[in-house]
Amino acid sequence: MTSSPPASRATAGAPAANGRLEWVDAVRGYSVVAVVLAHVVLWDLLGPGAATAPAGESVWGRVYAVLGSARMPVLLAVSGLVVARRVRLGWRPGGLTLRVARNYYLYVVWLLLYAVFYAVVRDPSLPHRVDGVADVLRQLVVPGTTLWYVFALAVYIAVLGLLHRVPAWAVLSGLVALCLAAHVLTSSDQVWAKVPELFLFFAVGVYGAGPLRRLGERASWGLALVAAALAVAVTASGRVAQGVELAEAVVFVARCLAFLVLAVLVVVLAVRWDPLRRLGLLLGRQTLPIYVLHPLWIAVLLAYAGGPAREVTATAVGSLLYPPVVTALVVVLCLAVHAAARRAHGLVPAFAMPHGWEERLGAVDERAPVRPARVESGRGA
Repeated sequence: MTSSPPASRATAGAPAANGRLEWVDAVRGYSVVAVVLAHVVLWDLLGPGAATAPAGESVWGRVYAVLGSARMPVLLAVSGLVVARRVRLGWRPGGLTLRVARNYYLYVVWLLLYAVFYAVVRDPSLPHRVDGVADVLRQLVVPGTTLWYVFALAVYIAVLGLLHRVPAWAVLSGLVALCLAAHVLTSSDQVWAKVPELFLFFAVGVYGAGPLRRLGERASWGLALVAAALAVAVTASGRVAQGVELAEAVVFVARCLAFLVLAVLVVVLAVRWDPLRRLGLLLGRQTLPIYVLHPLWIAVLLAYAGGPAREVTATAVGSLLYPPVVTALVVVLCLAVHAAARRAHGLVPAFAMPHGWEERLGAVDERAPVRPARVESGRGA
């Protein structure tokens, strides 16, 4: 990458080479790192049998609670923003056949790779295992691992593409109801339930693409402080709602939306510093390998280095430093695998659909006449 001038408001908001605003890629990049960090904390530091020092358990327990309100809603909203214009054009004019097929293809490929991995790494205590043919067949339609996000992208694009003529307020209202129902009627260990529960936030990215871009353009530290205060207030309101399931669900939606606004503002402001901008762009343009590979690297760590790791996290300093250090290591390993696959011309089939398949699927939509739709214009869609 060529050298850049000192980061500024204009730099952070400039279009990237692919036409998207740079902060959009940065938000996506830092969101996927937050996903990795959350899983390191949940599965390793605070996992079953962990003898973590009280200092680390207290600090990272609170951090995990915040990440729970931010990481996936933010990642989904930005994913929706990226495809907003195409989705609102409708199925064929937006070229959605290819996009839906591409996401489901990647889901199936990685589901099979997870099955192979867990056939070798047989520790039954590892989270989000895929065990045997029957489990693979079930998860083709009912996801049970972190791959639910890849599965959900295919579902969300398909459904919103079919509903492109339905008013945005009607779609969003229905998805609020779906989110509340899923939150009340399902439990946190039902991974598939995240697909209906979090659909709302992808749709917020699609239908709220314009407001989100304007939020990024007008970001200031004063606005970020207001957003932070709002996020704290909404989180605190959860105490009032405690014990009433529907009220807790309403607070969950409000909290996720508040943290979405806060996350966008913080990242937009942070990437005005050029090193953070460069790092955010690097991560944001390689979210797929980080997302799909990080559970496997964490599983390797748990299976083969769990003992030494427990000794580190049993100390106060070790328990505080362990999550960010391991997160950084896992992210680097994911990117290294992706880079090695690229150098070996092996991105297909694990990270990309075969070119011939893409051409044929793209041609399905190209045959349809493009009818203009009322879509809010803007970069990055």
